[in-house]
Amino acid sequence: MQRIAWCSGGAQGYFEQAIALGVDVYISGEVSEQVFHLARESGVAYIAAGHHATERFGIEALGQHLALEFGLQHEFINIENPI
Repeated sequence: MQRIAWCSGGAQGYFEQAIALGVDVYISGEVSEQVFHLARESGVAYIAAGHHATERFGIEALGQHLALEFGLQHEFINIENPI
């Protein structure tokens, strides 16, 4: 069995907890140098998919939920971020 954990945005600080939970892959938005080495040492794959890319779907879903729940109008404006 393979286990995947993810946390959007700048969540590289949770990587050690994910390793302790026995995951095989961890996905987050950002990465730092120590995470690279921890991934190599632990054998757990780390995917840094980009802060913007990992957060935009959650905030869009939140807007849709609030619109349905409270009868609001909302518009999600996606401004691309190349980082």
